[in-house]
Amino acid sequence: MTRRKPNLRPRKEPRQRRSRRMRDDILDAGVRVLQREGALRFTTPRVAEAAGISVGSLYQYFPNKQAIIFAIHSLAVERAWAQVQAILGDPRWSAREKLQRIARFFFLAESSDVAQMGTALHEAEIYFDDQPEHRALDKQVVERFTIFVSDALPDASRSHVEFAAHLIITALESVGKSVARRGLTQHEIGRWADECAAMLANHLGMPPGPRQGQQ
Repeated sequence: MTRRKPNLRPRKEPRQRRSRRMRDDILDAGVRVLQREGALRFTTPRVAEAAGISVGSLYQYFPNKQAIIFAIHSLAVERAWAQVQAILGDPRWSAREKLQRIARFFFLAESSDVAQMGTALHEAEIYFDDQPEHRALDKQVVERFTIFVSDALPDASRSHVEFAAHLIITALESVGKSVARRGLTQHEIGRWADECAAMLANHLGMPPGPRQGQQ
């Protein structure tokens, strides 16, 4: 028998400030419950209690606990992508510096998500990967990193640029998720991020930044 997929869509999109505040309070409460109780004990009544509202009020916004987890993860992804785009678009840093900053940000953010959501993160990622938002975001990420590589390696062929963009995305995502599950300190996570970024930059032949070139 095929398992029925849960409804992940919010019951309504809040437009007024009070409604948006209520939704945000529910999501904040959801994070606290995940941290305190873990994924197995994560329930809508516990989230409602943590948010200081009735279960009925919660259900006005989210149909089930899976929708809350999905919304928490989606919001984290949205904020993370905004931060990555800000790094990519900052003219102060070289390509190598941008790669290092993105690696550090992503590795630390992924580790924070694991600490906050625990095993629920894996479930949320499965939900997210199956949604049209993921396909649209994945396309946007590839396009933006392709521009980044093209700017960093202006003499590279189109095929090399496209491959390099996919290589960066895949390597950072794979290593970052692996490191996040190890429970490392921030210093250790930073070292992994720096080494991964340097390895990618060296392999792709990115020129050294101003400070690297002066060493």
